Amino acid sequence: MIKLTVTPAAADWIKETLKLVVGNGVKFYPDPDNHHPVIHGPHQLYAIDNHPDRVVAKDEVSGINFHINFEDEWFFIGREITVDYQTTDGLTFTFSGNDANAGATINYEKFLM
Repeated sequence: MIKLTVTPAAADWIKETLKLVVGNGVKFYPDPDNHHPVIHGPHQLYAIDNHPDRVVAKDEVSGINFHINFEDEWFFIGREITVDYQTTDGLTFTFSGNDANAGATINYEKFLM
C-alpha cells in the first residue's frame, strides 16, 4: 500500500509552476535511470497527467489531482510519501513506512516479470 500526501504549499507551487487549473492532474514518478541501486531521495519527478492509468495512490489538494500510476508502483510501494515545498529546499519528497529506504529494486524486478 502507498500513502500519498501533498501539502498545500507543494500543491500551490506545482499548480503555479505548471500553470494548472482546477481539475488537472499531476503524476509523481521516479527518474527512469533510478533502478540500481534505487534512491528514495528528496527529489523525484512530476508531470501533468490528466488521464491517470491505474492509480495506486492519490491526493487531491487545491483542486488538483495528484497521483502515482501503476507503472511506478514498484518504486513507491510500501511507503508513505509526503510532498512538500519550502522556499529554501524547493519541492521535496519524504519517504517513511516499512523499509522506506530499500526494497524498490526487488519490486522493480518483480514488476518486469
